[in-house]
Amino acid sequence: MTPARLLVVGGGPVGLALACAVRGFDVRILESLPDRQVPTSDGYDTRIFAVSPGSRALLRDVGAWERLDPRRVAPVRRMEIFGDGGAKLAFSGPAGSPLAWTLEAGRLTQALETQAASLGNVTMLRGAAVIAAQATAAGATVQIEGADERLEGDLVVGADGPASRLRQLLAIPAEEAAYGETAVVANFDVEHEHGDTARQWFRADGVLAWLPLPGKRISIVWSAPDAHAEALGIMEPRALERVVREAGGAALGDLRLASRVLRFPLRLVQVPDPVIPGAALIGDAAHAVHPLAGQGVNLGFQDARLLAEELGERTALERPGDLRVLRRYARGRREDVTAMQFVTDSLDRIFASKAPGIATIRNAGLRIVDSQSWMKGVLSGRAMR
Repeated sequence: MTPARLLVVGGGPVGLALACAVRGFDVRILESLPDRQVPTSDGYDTRIFAVSPGSRALLRDVGAWERLDPRRVAPVRRMEIFGDGGAKLAFSGPAGSPLAWTLEAGRLTQALETQAASLGNVTMLRGAAVIAAQATAAGATVQIEGADERLEGDLVVGADGPASRLRQLLAIPAEEAAYGETAVVANFDVEHEHGDTARQWFRADGVLAWLPLPGKRISIVWSAPDAHAEALGIMEPRALERVVREAGGAALGDLRLASRVLRFPLRLVQVPDPVIPGAALIGDAAHAVHPLAGQGVNLGFQDARLLAEELGERTALERPGDLRVLRRYARGRREDVTAMQFVTDSLDRIFASKAPGIATIRNAGLRIVDSQSWMKGVLSGRAMR
């Protein structure tokens, strides 16, 4: 029996995870970039992911986790959140279990790509920019720039990021809103041990997160108003070190910049229905969220997991592109995605607000949650999905 063909547009971690997780398909991954930068042994990637236990389980199930160098993976055992009025919220995983693991985006992509190549049913096409696409329940076709023939599949999946070209080509409705904020990302060597603790400050000039890396090193993500982010991005290293140190209350002593400084504009992307006959969206193509909770890639991995499951469990009478199959995936992900977008968007708006009295209310909220163990249990449970 000829296997069904799956076309995955986007060769990042989420698209690769789907390719590794799906069974019974001939998979073609269409990646627009001609080459992938191979990680070097020196330094750490500037872009870091905080991978939840649920996502780690998926990566282990598909065989990619074991391909990571454990010396370059750090557990996050505790989370500390600071308000802008002296309030603090702290929680840990149950029985000391990690809330997450931090790892380098480039090395995770490399591990997934290596695992996908070992499976025998996955082919990566690089420099394959999709310029046209059609999808029906009977199948999908895509046109690659510079190619005469169209690629055909039983299903096409968009895993090509928040500005998804496939989403646009298939006219899948989406609502987008710029936050007016930019994420400033960099790594720093620190004077004191971080204690496997992630720290986050809600400040008047944005949300600053410090994520632990192996050894005495952290990754920062400062989601700041665009003008402030631009100023941070062009600072001399010594000045940036001083500003980041002071913004974090010198919690880890002196800092030394240990990477490039990157900037990523932030926006909210909501897709009311991420499926149509013959096509589905996963990851940031289906839902871009504010990074303050560090859950963007985790949402994408859980999309990949559930879509692979629904495709594998379809009946003999159901085609991969049948809407009833794809809607089972969409329904299964709706609650988790909607909740995360609501929480992250609401928190960003609350802490960015300058309305009279709002600072007192939001800091009181943090103190209330910190005083209730069951509330902190809910938070840690959500973070560990």
